[in-house]
Amino acid sequence: MLLIMNFFKIKKYGPIINFFESKYSNDRISKRFRIKKKFRKINLIYLVASNSILQDIGKNKNYLKLSQESNNAGSFQLVKGKNLPFANFSLIPNYSPSKLSKNICFSRCLRNEFCSFVVYTNDVCSLHTEYALNRLVVDTNMKVVFRKKFIIDSSCMNGATCVNKLDEYVCLCGDGFFGTNCEKNINSYSCPTDNYRLNETDSCKPCMTGFTTFNSYPFNCYKLDGNKNYESAKLFCQSLNSFLWRPKTLTERNIFKQHWPWAESKITYVGQPFVWPDGSKVYGIRDGEPNNIGGNIYLLNENALMPHDSFFGDSSDQSEFLTICQQLS
Repeated sequence: MLLIMNFFKIKKYGPIINFFESKYSNDRISKRFRIKKKFRKINLIYLVASNSILQDIGKNKNYLKLSQESNNAGSFQLVKGKNLPFANFSLIPNYSPSKLSKNICFSRCLRNEFCSFVVYTNDVCSLHTEYALNRLVVDTNMKVVFRKKFIIDSSCMNGATCVNKLDEYVCLCGDGFFGTNCEKNINSYSCPTDNYRLNETDSCKPCMTGFTTFNSYPFNCYKLDGNKNYESAKLFCQSLNSFLWRPKTLTERNIFKQHWPWAESKITYVGQPFVWPDGSKVYGIRDGEPNNIGGNIYLLNENALMPHDSFFGDSSDQSEFLTICQQLS
């Protein structure tokens, strides 16, 4: 059973928790809860919500210590009988396992969008990506893997998918929409052929020489130039004072959905998440990808990002795919 609390209200899932008291009358965040059953009998592992880490709530074991870190709430649920194929497999970027309390460990995972689960054993915390989550191995009686789950209170519109982060959410817009909540229709901001605009408030202007618009998409111009390996394609685009294609939205990916082009993202180790050059996470990866065909959990073979049919997969950077250069803003 999973218990959930968010910043503004309490949700009750079965007869497990009830409101006990407000420690601070003017603070909606700091609440105490009493568990009607002993904690060890509940399948909830941890609960996280809002601004600071609470200390032990007395010595009464019937109180649940809450780890509170942001305006969005999340929880961790035990994945029984599973473990990593080997230590430190598919760690999140720029992270090394460290000795931490469990509540701080879980809070760090919630704050990091690349973290999908925690391995917590002998007071050592390690944070891992979704790639590792799909490659856990059976390890009978192990109770060290805790999967992150977010509470989603979505404001996204027009069929968008909500990605809930701490202190913010991101809407992954459907085809033809954009904006913070995907509330804007791209067709309302069209430009003449081979003209583009930087954003909805900008006026239309001509594309760079040799670049053109496609599918009436008004927010960038592109140049196609045949098949190259990844590094050659990237260097070619740079020589034109542009960069290799970075289709962050579904609308952009659909422009060239029937092609097999490169996208500008590359990894250096097995399980490393694909990110854009600005450090943001790549969304829209196809189910079952990245699959690192020709490699294994130790050896990286498919290290570059390649979209097709609106979704991303991985491929070796030595393969040759269509070069799409994207105009600088």
